[in-house]
Amino acid sequence: MKLNPFAVEGNWYKGNLHTHTQNSDGHYSPQATVDIYAQAGYDFLALSDHNRFTRPDDLDPRGMVLIPAAELNGGRGELGQSFHLLCLGIGNDVAPIETPSPQEALDYCRSVAALVFLAHPYWSSHTLADLTALDDYDGIEVFNTTCERGIGRGHSEPHWDDLLARGRLLPAIAVDDAHFGYWDFGGGWIRLRAPQLDYDSIMTALKAGHYHATTGPEINHVAFDGDAVHVDCSPVRTVAMVVPAPGRGWTTDRLRRGKDNGLITEADLPLAAANGGIFRIEVIDEHGRRAWTNPMTAP
Repeated sequence: MKLNPFAVEGNWYKGNLHTHTQNSDGHYSPQATVDIYAQAGYDFLALSDHNRFTRPDDLDPRGMVLIPAAELNGGRGELGQSFHLLCLGIGNDVAPIETPSPQEALDYCRSVAALVFLAHPYWSSHTLADLTALDDYDGIEVFNTTCERGIGRGHSEPHWDDLLARGRLLPAIAVDDAHFGYWDFGGGWIRLRAPQLDYDSIMTALKAGHYHATTGPEINHVAFDGDAVHVDCSPVRTVAMVVPAPGRGWTTDRLRRGKDNGLITEADLPLAAANGGIFRIEVIDEHGRRAWTNPMTAP
């Protein structure tokens, strides 16, 4: 199994990795933004202003871990759109990217950040050619709250599955990308497994993929049991094994046979449905909110 947070010891921590303040185009000051997330029970937060480094050392973290970050724009895709690159673990100031080359833009981001995620590929109209032409990014945003609530294009599962189908075993995060011009707060986050709540532990877990993305439901455990993969989660309507291969996969809806059997908190999914390949677990609750594991393979 790859990138399995459920097989490591630790605690679950809630965090948002993409947020904006008045230092770029956000509505609130950096401290007010930190206060909002702290009051909502978050454990860690990244203030990722556009083309600018908002220093967390200047702020009261209110008990959270603040991750130094920025969202840098650079390079152009097949349809002429700019790439938005979410840079996490920045050590120094950053400069706006001027190169027209997407790979050169990404290379610059890698030089200033510990992790680089491709932001909101659906909102950006990135094509498969765009995603596969780039090398050495750490993952993508599978869900972006402001993109969903702003224009209805916050979900990027097909982009993710296209990459997985081509052997790019990238993890995915859910984020707010909150600007607070409308209510784009609290819609997407990650649950991260780490031994303790400090900067080094959070960054180590991020690099290892020890987290799952969610818009509400919680995936508490995933384990292999013979010829099945067992999933424990908060109450949901559906548990799915999503396989990025033609015609493969399985969901618990196959067991309902036209009946409403209520909510479930565990399920056993047949490994044969993955045919020995890559898969991810996705759950959907009664409100349509989703959670996603990172990609896995059978041991």
